[in-house]
Amino acid sequence: MWTSALALLVAQAAFDADASFDAYELRLEARSADEACSVFTAVERDLLDAAIKRSRDDAVMQGASPGQLDGFERRHDETFETACRTAFDLPGVALHRQETLRLSGYDQARFDGRAQGWTAQRGGFSDEFAQWRIVQSLRQGAANFGIFQHGDETGLALSLRTGRQPAYAVAYLRDVDQAPEPVDLTAGGLLPTPGDDPVSAWGAPSDRLERIFATQALSRQRAGELAPASGEPAVGFVFPQALTEALTTLSPREGARIDLYDGTGTVIDRYWVEVGAFDAALAFMRLPTMAPQATTPPPSN
Repeated sequence: MWTSALALLVAQAAFDADASFDAYELRLEARSADEACSVFTAVERDLLDAAIKRSRDDAVMQGASPGQLDGFERRHDETFETACRTAFDLPGVALHRQETLRLSGYDQARFDGRAQGWTAQRGGFSDEFAQWRIVQSLRQGAANFGIFQHGDETGLALSLRTGRQPAYAVAYLRDVDQAPEPVDLTAGGLLPTPGDDPVSAWGAPSDRLERIFATQALSRQRAGELAPASGEPAVGFVFPQALTEALTTLSPREGARIDLYDGTGTVIDRYWVEVGAFDAALAFMRLPTMAPQATTPPPSN
C-alpha cells in the first residue's frame, strides 16, 4: 500500500516510509507536471522536492546507486506528456495537493527520520521568552538543536546543560563540492559508526568536510529557555544562516557533527544532527495556515 509523501514526513508513529518505485514515480509525475504547467505554489514545490529527496534516499538504502536514480528520473522526464488543462487531475498532482492542504491545517508536525527527527511548531510564540520553531533532540535528550524564535528574532542554535564550560562550537558536515554523495562510513555495517552514534554512519571522510563556526554564545537566560530540563547550567551557541542552507543540500540519511571546544581548543563534547526532513520542516513553516487548526496531525494509515 502506498502512503503519500507528506503523510510519511509528518507521521507520529515510528518511521515506516514506503520506498517503492510506484511512490517515487508518482512524485516524479507531480514534479514533471509542475515543470510543464506550474501547478504548485513555491512552498508546495519545496515540499514535493523534499519528498522526492526522501524517495531517492530510501532507494539508495535499498541498494540503488545515485547514477541509477538519475537515469530513472531522466527517462521519466523524457517520456512524460500531459496537456496543462488536465495536469491538475494527474494522480501525483492531486495527491500532493491534497496532502499539502491537509498539512496546512496543523500548527505542529513531527518529521521523523531514521534515528532522530524534527518537530516544527507554527504560531503560539511569546515575546517574553525564546521558543523552538524547529527542533531536534540530540543524544537521547542531552541537547536541543534547531531554529528558535524570540519576538521578531530567529536563529539556528544548539542548547544544552553541562557542568563543563565550552568556549566555542563548530559544525562539521559534508562539503558537497568535494564529496557529491554521502559515503557509508560503516562499509555496509562492517565497521562501527565513527561517532558511536547511528546518525554518524553516513557522511564524508574527514578531508572532505566543511566547517562552520558558531557566531556567538547564547545568553544564559536564552540558553536556559531552549535547553532540556536538567540541574546543570545551560549553555548554547548560535550558528550562521550558512549552516541552515548547508543542511538543506545534504541527503536525509546523513549526519552533521557539532563539536564543543574548551579555551585550549580541546574537544570536550560532541553531538550528531540527523539531516532527515529538515527541508520539509522549513517548508511546513511557510505553509499558509488553514482553520481550524489542530495540535498535531493524526498518524497515517
